[in-house]
Parts: sequence; C-alpha cells; structure tokens
Amino acid sequence: MEKTTCPIYTNSLRYPHRIAFYDSRHSISFQEAEIRIRRMAQWLIMLGTKSGDRIGVLSQNSLDYAIGVYAISRIGASMVSLNLRLTEKDWKQQLALSRCRRILCDKNHYERAKSLELPVHILEDGPQTSVNSKAEKVERLISENIILNNEASVIFTSGRKGIPKGVILTSGNYYYNALASNLNLGLAAGDCWLLSLPLYHVGGLSILHRCALAGASVYVTHGFDCEETNSLIDASGITHLSLVPTMLQRLIESRGDEPMPDTVKVILLGGAPVPKKMVEKIRQFRLPVLTTYGMTESASQITSMSPGDPAEKLSTSGKPLKYVQLRIVNSEGKGFPAGVEGEIIVKGKTLFRVYLDRNAEEKRADDKWFFTGDKGYLDSDGYLTVTGRMDDMFVSGGENIYPGEIEVEAASYPHIRACAVLAVDDTEWGKRPVLFVEPVETREFNEQDMAAYLKTRLPRIKIPERIISLNRLPRAAIGKIDYAALRELYQKKHSS
Repeated sequence: MEKTTCPIYTNSLRYPHRIAFYDSRHSISFQEAEIRIRRMAQWLIMLGTKSGDRIGVLSQNSLDYAIGVYAISRIGASMVSLNLRLTEKDWKQQLALSRCRRILCDKNHYERAKSLELPVHILEDGPQTSVNSKAEKVERLISENIILNNEASVIFTSGRKGIPKGVILTSGNYYYNALASNLNLGLAAGDCWLLSLPLYHVGGLSILHRCALAGASVYVTHGFDCEETNSLIDASGITHLSLVPTMLQRLIESRGDEPMPDTVKVILLGGAPVPKKMVEKIRQFRLPVLTTYGMTESASQITSMSPGDPAEKLSTSGKPLKYVQLRIVNSEGKGFPAGVEGEIIVKGKTLFRVYLDRNAEEKRADDKWFFTGDKGYLDSDGYLTVTGRMDDMFVSGGENIYPGEIEVEAASYPHIRACAVLAVDDTEWGKRPVLFVEPVETREFNEQDMAAYLKTRLPRIKIPERIISLNRLPRAAIGKIDYAALRELYQKKHSS
C-alpha cells in the first residue's frame, strides 16, 4: 500500500509560518492550514462521513474550499466537484451517479443546494468547529498520511459531444502529476501561484497539489477577472499563472504596451491550441509562457514546455512529463514516426483507472495505453503538436475535413478574438463547415472580407458555408469554447 505524508502537514512542521493560502482579505500559514484541515475533518466525521464516502461540493473558489480538498482526503473520503455552470438537473444526475452521501456548499449556493435532496452543510462552518471531547475521540480517524491508491475525486467531463463522464482520480494521480510538473517548472517555496481556474476543474485542483508539494503559496480568487489579475501581477506577488488562450488574450489587450514584471516566472498556457497571432504577441512581449497539453483523465498535464525551451516551440505543447509515456498511432495502434499525424495515446502513473459506473474489469492498469481521442504529431525533437479531435473529422463531398484546420486559418484573421467550426447537415454535400467568430470589435468586422481572406488560405471544399458573428462564443468552465452549447444555439436559430 503506497502512501505519502500530506504535504500540508509536512510544511506545517518545516515552514509553520510560511503562507499556504491567501486571498484579498486573509492569509493562512501552513500551521494554521493544518489546524483548519483537522477541524474540518473532525466536523465531517461528526456529520457521519466515513472512509470511502463521496461528498459533493458546490462552491465558488475560496480558502475554505481549498481546506476542504485536504480535509476530505485526510479521512479517506472522495470529493465530487460540481460545475457551477450546470443546472440543478445536471447536479442531481451527477450526485445520483456518484452516490454522494452529502453536499458541502458555500453560502451563496445554499438555497440551490437544498433542492438536491441530500443533506447540505455550509462549507464555511467546517474550519470553525471547536475541538470538544467528542471531536478528540475522532482525532485518531484523521491521518497525516494519504494512501495514493485511494480515490480522491470524481470530476465530470464531457468534451465536445456534451455527454458527461465521471473521471475517478486517485491521490496518486494528483501526486505524481504535481511531482512531474514541479520537477519541470522548478516550483519552490517562496513562489505563489494564482488560482483563478475553478476548483471544480482539474486545472484548478492541480494548482493546490503542486503548491503544497513545493511549499509554495496559492492566491485564491473567485474566478478569472482581467483587471484583478493584472493588479495582482503588478503588485509583484504572483510568480505563476495557469491560463487558457482567451484569458491571456484579454490580459495582453488590457495591458497595452505595459510589460509584465520580471516577478512573473511562468504562465502555463493550455486548454486550447495557441493561435499564431498570440505566439507573435508572446514573442514580442517576451512573456514567460510555457504551453502545455493535458486532460481530466491525466489529473492535468501530460506534456509541457520547459523553462529555457526555444521560442519556436510555442506552437507545440511541449514534451511528455515524467511518469507518463506518449505515442502517436494509427487506428490499429501501430506507432507513427516523427512528423506523421495520428491519435495521441498515453499511459503512466498520472492516468485515471476507470470512469464512474463502469465495471471493475474495465479498469486500466498503469501499463495499459489510454486512447485520448486527440489528434497530433511529434516533431523530431519530441515536442507534441495537438491538431484536433479524432471524432471531429467529417466528410463533405467525399473529402475528409477536420474543423481544427479551418479554425487555425480563421484565427489568423486580424480582427478575431476567437472562432469555432461546426459540421452541419447539407443535402448536397452531406456535411458542410459553419464558422462562428467572436470579433474584437463587432462594428469593425465584415463577414465578406473574412470570407475573401479564407479563400486565399483554404481549399474550396474547406471554405465555410457561412460565417456567423457572435458577441461572445459560449464557453465552458475555464474559457474553452463550449461546442455542445454552440451546436444547441445553432440548431435553435438555424434549423428548419
């Protein structure tokens, strides 16, 4: 039974007065964080939580949410992170599927949580629990150790098709992913990572695990706010950020010609391909951007650039990190050489074992390859370029078309902030691409000019059937385009 000591407990002994978590109003040392974790763990046990139970969490980012992540794991329970953007119906389905025993929520979501037909407890109450004689009796149930093979969380992910799957991640998945990331980035005590990604997303949770392991601090925000982020950066307290391209685009636009301070060491950029225009901006302003590729099933990162990598590799997603292996294969699983595009498959200690509600026989072993469904290729130096999804390909007039190819060219148009391509039914061609764009300025955008631009860069069969301008493309939790919502929007407005 492989286990490790909880890094918060370790840091509370080694660096008791160093800051573990803080926000705009409070700071919590590692020593205080350990005290709060134990109080919340005692509270959960007194509520009836047992090892192996699943607890739903419905909350925006907060210091108490961060404390709760560790308290739940320290009593051997598992957290089911509920996406705040979903409906009560979605939450009920996920809670039922995961067989949660109770719900923890913040005060803002208490009324909605009460409709979910489970016991509801306010998250902020946990760390305030007073130690009494009864609490002292449950102290022995709170371990300083974390069993790496224990289930740590269930995170629901749907991808482009909108069909949710519950990904079961172990403490070991998070531990080895954090260890690999820290080895690559050199994250250390004294650094501070801005947590603006939601904690119901694996990207947000991974920040907690990296920083705890390194003895670094986490600055917790309720979500990404461009003005707040720039203020925190300029205050010289933030050394690391995790962003998706749309977030970085807004930061660049809002800063104008003002450079970022040298105190920012790393901007980890993932979640979507980086447009060519953004690569040019990154080079122009010498931003410390490291591109990365990952997924929920891998507890976050799979590949990443490293500090010191040449700027020309910004168009890639970096190299595979430690504890994970990666190959590019054809439909039969046969490996492809460098430069040849195929499906990305991975295996290793960071990869999940099974989806929720699947048979035990379907569990993956560490030495079994996982077919990601993503398409890409490795260059001669071993850097990965992700080119799209295998299941996004559609046939139009007998030709294979990948939406990602069209999106790359559309994103290079000067007046576009974001774009997305859907395949729609067509009586003559079978399927045709439709391009959705989010202009920088709606008044300055001209669909005819963009269509003419694309005709110089794409074969005729790949020219979008129509270009639809939206003030804002629908987005999922961390700013990635929500293709399922986009298709629903299109069907409502344009289906006959």
